[in-house]
Amino acid sequence: MQPAVSLHEVCKSFGPRQVLHSLSLSVRPGEIVGLLGPNGSGKTTTLRLMAGFYTPDSGRITIHGREPAAGRGNADIGYLPERAPLYDALTVLQYLDFGASVKVAGGARARRQAIERAIDGFDLQGVARTVIGRLSKGQRQRVGLAQAVLNDPPVLLLDEATNGLDPLQIVEARDMIRRCAEGRAVVFSSHLMQEVEALCTRIAILRQGRLVEDAALGGAPAALQLHLALATARHPALHAALSACPGVRGVDATSLDGSHSKWRISWDTQESNASGASCDAVLRVVLAHAEIRAVLSMQDAVETRLLAALAPNDPPMRRRA
Repeated sequence: MQPAVSLHEVCKSFGPRQVLHSLSLSVRPGEIVGLLGPNGSGKTTTLRLMAGFYTPDSGRITIHGREPAAGRGNADIGYLPERAPLYDALTVLQYLDFGASVKVAGGARARRQAIERAIDGFDLQGVARTVIGRLSKGQRQRVGLAQAVLNDPPVLLLDEATNGLDPLQIVEARDMIRRCAEGRAVVFSSHLMQEVEALCTRIAILRQGRLVEDAALGGAPAALQLHLALATARHPALHAALSACPGVRGVDATSLDGSHSKWRISWDTQESNASGASCDAVLRVVLAHAEIRAVLSMQDAVETRLLAALAPNDPPMRRRA
C-alpha cells in the first residue's frame, strides 16, 4: 500500500540552528503514528512540514505520491495545531462556514453538507450558535477537530490534541480521534504516554531532530497499571465496579486522608484486544463514582521505549522494532 504521506531525507534549519537531520518517515492509510520526543526534538516542525506550512531545505515530501506545490495549501491534509485556530467572536456555525468556504469545493450545497457532517460527527448541535469564546476547553477541541476534517482529508495531523483536557474530556476526545482516523493516515504528537498507548498503532521517536526509533505497538505488555488520585475515601461500590470490568485483575486503594485516596488498577490488555479500549473503560467506571484529581502514572510499553530511546548515553541513531 502506498504511503499517504512520506518524508525522505528531509532537513530543516532556522537560521544557524538545524532542527531536522535527514528525517525519513512514512504513514499509510489506517495508521495512527504517535510522534514522540522531548521539547525541541522537532515534532512540531515535522507536522508543519507535512502540513505545507514549511518547505524542507533538502529532501522530499510527498502526499499520495505527489510533491505539494510550494506556498499553497493542500486539500489532502487536515491539521489541528496545539493552539486551535479559533475565532472567539464567531459562533461555531459561522466559524465552520468560514472554514468550509476556504476548504470545501463544489459550491454552497457541498459546503452546507460538510458543515452538517462536522456538527453531527462531533456532537456540536447544542453549541452550534454559541460564540466560540464561551466554549469549554473540550468543546473548543471538538470545534478544532471539526474544522480539520471539513473537507474529508485522507491525512490528519494532530499536535497535542488532548492537552489540557480533564479525564472525561480526554476519553471523549479519544473516541472522536478514533472516528476521525478511520481510513485516514494520522500523525498524533503528544507528551502524554497514556494517550499514545491508547490511540496509536505505531510510534516514531525524535531526538535532536533525528528519528531514533520507529516501532509498531503490537507488542504491548500483557498487563498495564493505572495510578489515580481520587477525591473520595475508600469506595466499596467503585471497587466492585472496577473488579467487574473485563480484563481488570487487580484493584488496590490507599486512603490519603478523610476525603482522598490513591488507587492502583491493573488489567490484562489481551482480555479486551486493545489496551486503549480497556483504559477508557476503566476511566469511565471511575468517573461514574468519583472525581479524578490526578493521573499519577501509567506503566506501559510506550514510556519504556521512549525512555530507552532518549537515554543520554545512547548515540542518536535510528532503531526499528
